[in-house]
Amino acid sequence: MSILFPKVNKMPDWNYRPIYYDPEKEARKEKLAHLQAQRKVKEKDEISSQADNHDEYVPTLRHGSFRQAHEQNMPSHKRASRTSRLAFWIALLIMLIFCFYYLL
Repeated sequence: MSILFPKVNKMPDWNYRPIYYDPEKEARKEKLAHLQAQRKVKEKDEISSQADNHDEYVPTLRHGSFRQAHEQNMPSHKRASRTSRLAFWIALLIMLIFCFYYLL
């Protein structure tokens, strides 16, 4: 009889706690967002007033400057890959010599 009517497991109970609307919390969030916006405007005004007192900003970064600095500070990539490739071939040659020596 169980072949025709298989047992169906009961769904598990969930421990769900509903989240309720809290108007005080929403008012605090809105007030905080308003104060942060005012602070940003005030800081922006201070920065612009300081910028008026100094010379105009001239960027020192140019296209490719990070790459050039990296190439100067790090060893050559080609040289490193060449030495690792050479070490691989030497190790492979030594292993082949040992294999042929023991097989013959």
